Amino acid sequence: MVLPAPAPTLPTEETTDQVDLDFLVQWLKRRDPVRWALAGMILVWSLVFIRLGWQRHVRFGTFGFDLGIYDQAIWLLSRGKTPFITLRGLDFWGTHANPILALFVPFYWLGAGPLFLLVVQVISQAAGAVAIYLLARDRFGARWPAVAMAGVLLLHPTYQYLVWEFFHPDALALGPLLFAYWAARARRWKWFAVAAVLALATKEDVSLAIVVMGVLIAVRGDRRIGLVISAVAAAWFMFATRVIIPISNGIGPFYDSFFGEFGSSAGEVTKNVLSDPGKAIEVATRPNRMSYYRMMLAPVAFLPFFALPTLLIGAPMIGVNALSSFPYQQEIRYHYAALVLAAIILATVEAIAWLGRTATARAFLVGLVAATSLASTVAWGPSPISTKYRSGIWALYPDPRNAIREKAMDVVPDRGSASVHYNFAPHMTHRERIYEWPVPWLPLNWGVREENQHDPADVDWVLVDRLQMNDTDRPILARLLENGEFAIRFEEQNIVVAERVRPPAPAP
Repeated sequence: MVLPAPAPTLPTEETTDQVDLDFLVQWLKRRDPVRWALAGMILVWSLVFIRLGWQRHVRFGTFGFDLGIYDQAIWLLSRGKTPFITLRGLDFWGTHANPILALFVPFYWLGAGPLFLLVVQVISQAAGAVAIYLLARDRFGARWPAVAMAGVLLLHPTYQYLVWEFFHPDALALGPLLFAYWAARARRWKWFAVAAVLALATKEDVSLAIVVMGVLIAVRGDRRIGLVISAVAAAWFMFATRVIIPISNGIGPFYDSFFGEFGSSAGEVTKNVLSDPGKAIEVATRPNRMSYYRMMLAPVAFLPFFALPTLLIGAPMIGVNALSSFPYQQEIRYHYAALVLAAIILATVEAIAWLGRTATARAFLVGLVAATSLASTVAWGPSPISTKYRSGIWALYPDPRNAIREKAMDVVPDRGSASVHYNFAPHMTHRERIYEWPVPWLPLNWGVREENQHDPADVDWVLVDRLQMNDTDRPILARLLENGEFAIRFEEQNIVVAERVRPPAPAP
């Protein structure tokens, strides 16, 4: 007797869920967990800091310096206009040599602005974490410790503060510079050439790091390649600082003035440092400098001292920061620390590779720097896990006056020339003439030595916040209103928009 075939079993909701779960498990098993961990870590870091930077900008927590400066420069280039940055009183090429910014011009044709610059900077920094992973993987011969080293970079307070500073080409240099070092170590010279050119194009200072990197390459065996790299980088540095910048601003590198104790030119500074090294040592070891060194190196447990040749990549910038009289250069929060950090993280990887002769030793050292990095970012960093997160640096809480600020900006025509307070500036830089109040009535932070001052008579609008004014600029606004040059078109909760209604009276 032939039994009838059993009726097909219809799938139930429970069996369907089980099939889906089994499929997901098998799919995950086929994926590389190391790459998933690395990508996930970088993605979370990127999204967190893009969100924080975005929020800070739309809540008027960003400034004309330096975000507005670069945004206006790129906008002017994108419109084929003379790239004179009125926020800084300098031509685009008279500030720094940043040819990489020309790559952003097509995006500005499509309406890009400050938030685009934020995303680009975060992507470049995220790429730096990939470069550190590749370097650590090759130097350690293990992948999970390499993932941890990428995390060490992302945890460093300076790496996070670079996003907070929002925006600077020094931060853009980090990804290409770290990739260039990895490519040199792996002898992938085509990749090195691409990465090095991108790094050099971000800012002239990067050339000095590439010069030292070329020397390291030569010492490590690729003598001809290394010397050529150093020569090209040195030539670009000299051309940028002694030809491009001086021709564009008519004076010279404006940062020569940062070394007041040693002279006003590179030659004077070098001569005075060499002739009186005791004074240079005294300046370089002052308390604020020592604190700077400690906060840069503590996150990596001071291990870079065990890889001094690699740490020398940052030596030119360390020397500049140590001897400068400009206080921002001894701060871990600003772009002056970017190239120093690149050398520190590269030297940390090299130090662990040298000290960790066994897998156990390497694991211990990687665990050590992971722990110190985590502790440092909690104590000093700006991330959501930091004690400083709610200190006001990110504009986490909306200001009720932001809506009024928006209304005030709407009163000013899109192409009208205006002098505005610093937190309005990066929102209004897509115009030929935008000044940071009280410029041009007072030439503050203008030009190299306050040359080429602009005529206040050419300013059509003023947008200021009375609560941000002081005894220096308050009388200027009062005079402009009292003598009838400007008339108030909007005023609410101390935010004032005034329009020019007649030219200034002739000088007696």
